[in-house]
Amino acid sequence: MKYIRILWSYACGLIYAAWLMLVPKRRLESVEGKGHPQLVVTLTSYGRRAAKTVPHVLASLLVQTKRPDRIILWLDDVNFTEDRLPKRLAVMRDRYGIEIRFCADLRSYKKLVPTLELCPEDVLVTVDDDLLYKRRLLEKLYAAHLETPDMRLCPLAHEPVVEKGVFVPYRRWRHNVMYQSGRRVFPLGGSGTLYPPHSLHADVTDRELFMQLAPQADDVWFWAMGEIAGTKTRLIDFGYPFYQVDLLYQLLHKDASLMASNLHEDNNDKQIRQVVERYPQLMDGFRG
Repeated sequence: MKYIRILWSYACGLIYAAWLMLVPKRRLESVEGKGHPQLVVTLTSYGRRAAKTVPHVLASLLVQTKRPDRIILWLDDVNFTEDRLPKRLAVMRDRYGIEIRFCADLRSYKKLVPTLELCPEDVLVTVDDDLLYKRRLLEKLYAAHLETPDMRLCPLAHEPVVEKGVFVPYRRWRHNVMYQSGRRVFPLGGSGTLYPPHSLHADVTDRELFMQLAPQADDVWFWAMGEIAGTKTRLIDFGYPFYQVDLLYQLLHKDASLMASNLHEDNNDKQIRQVVERYPQLMDGFRG
């Protein structure tokens, strides 16, 4: 059933991507003079995805029923410059008002850390660079934010499992839950996670620290920073919020997916352990 769902999502993603090429898209309005908080969608990319998949992802964000105030794409300043920007991205920037910014190569952390520093008073939504988002995702997230403005929100999460006072291996967590069990959950940033202003601990932007503890697990770090800040997480009722668009390439190139690498090599377990050792209070909400 799992693989049927994935293949169905991939097939739908191809159809959706074709539709996105045809549907009219409006330019984002200028944020000059607007107050805060604004609704900001933030993401990053690298390598081939910047040219191949990101334009489709951005198109899916431009046709949302709830329009964001800003869409910010972060690229590393070593491999990308104004003169070395994929043509399709340059066109989308100029035509639709998408912001493309450059920063140090913080790996997947580029999706959120630079935007936290740039937009500290805004409502941020993280997305991935290889998924096409369903049109009502931002509408649902923002409506839930208005109901519970202090909560971190997501449509998809994992549920950590604890035995004898410690987390069991990541593979044994309850994955891709879409219900509010009453227990604490682990948001999946790529599914479309909403962060209210000041909902993460101040250490979240400490580059030296997160590169030491969880260099390949930004979701682990951002989850931990919300937990120790006392921010609760709410799952919104939306179902799967995206379609796959890069599945075939990732299946043929096993190193293309950070998630697959972490799972295969048990890297998540090592990084979770290191983060918990640094912040033992993370276990408080999972004991008893």
